[in-house]
Amino acid sequence: MDERIFVTGLGMISPAGAGVTPFWVDLCAARSRFEELTPLYAGMKPGVLAARVPRGARMAALERVSAATRARPRAASVFAEYAALAAIADAGMVPGDPGLRNAVVCVGTNDGHADALENLVAGRKDLAGTGGFSSYSIAEGVARAVGSTGPAFVVHNTCASSNVALSCALEMLRSGVADTAVVGGCDSYSEKNTIGFSSLQAIGPTACRPFSRNRRYVTPSEGAGIMVLRTERAVAAGRAPYAELLTVAVNNDASHPTAPNSEGVADCHRRALDQCGLKADDIDVIFAHGTGSRANDSIEGAIFAETYPHAAVTAIKGTIGHLMGAAGAAGAVASCLALEKRLVPPTAVGAEEVEVGIDLVTGAPRAVPRLRHVQNNAFGFGGYNAIAIFGAATREASDDD
Repeated sequence: MDERIFVTGLGMISPAGAGVTPFWVDLCAARSRFEELTPLYAGMKPGVLAARVPRGARMAALERVSAATRARPRAASVFAEYAALAAIADAGMVPGDPGLRNAVVCVGTNDGHADALENLVAGRKDLAGTGGFSSYSIAEGVARAVGSTGPAFVVHNTCASSNVALSCALEMLRSGVADTAVVGGCDSYSEKNTIGFSSLQAIGPTACRPFSRNRRYVTPSEGAGIMVLRTERAVAAGRAPYAELLTVAVNNDASHPTAPNSEGVADCHRRALDQCGLKADDIDVIFAHGTGSRANDSIEGAIFAETYPHAAVTAIKGTIGHLMGAAGAAGAVASCLALEKRLVPPTAVGAEEVEVGIDLVTGAPRAVPRLRHVQNNAFGFGGYNAIAIFGAATREASDDD
């Protein structure tokens, strides 16, 4: 039987601010903090909306990270290190804690140190001034910050990256590599991404509206979410975990550079259920990928309507924006908070707008007293699909149905 793996600590930085609490408060209020971007080239349309980490939150994060990172700050490293330090503190640990010395560190990202590379290419800084743009340095910095000398690595799987990182960490803990993992995802604002999305006409002046018949645009965002995972034998006595990580299913249909493939996405759903021995009706809540694009929401929504007719669905990108490689991490943190609080935050659309026949949570948060299993979806360009399933942390809670 596979070793049980529990989530014992959460850390988050997002457009809501620094910390898990403002993130959860904004989700429950369906409060977005989108702002207009300055056009990056002559042909870029004005009024494009995005979500940025507020200056105050950036400064709070910068004060907490290592001196080396403060000396030449790159946003992805600042976000990831801050979220990791917050997560281990939430787990009742401190940097250098014996439980962290051999911890696995795995960080998913889409663009890594895009800001450093863009500063170099634009001539705003030289190579030394940028601090370099090796993505591995993100995981290296997190490991240094928490005091781990265990395996540390970064995965790039576009917007599925964080869930792929969770998959890697889960396998390593179950195989006995370590008892603890510090894992999640990060991404910062990228000029390259903004120009790319603009050329695809995927961003614009209307906010992301997942599963709405009026949906049109993705709203780019930034931030980081990090979790502490521990094996059952390593969980501290008396400290109740947020959730149990049951499985993460990963596939790549390699069908199209940007368009999702319905069969590839459906196959990932089947794999996730099969891997943890659940049926679709066992899933109580789904945190959808829900980008607000026509294609993604149509495919995802059709699968929900056909396979998960009894699951409550929510899509947090309408509130927090699309955190790119950190999107799965934001969904994972929210999934664990939902299990802890038995509460599902709403999607930032009106009930009358919902296009497909799914039970989309809108308006106010929904209480689910007997919440057992939460699914977190993350899909990306290039055919990457990754789905994590979390369960209630205690057997008493999971049997209360």
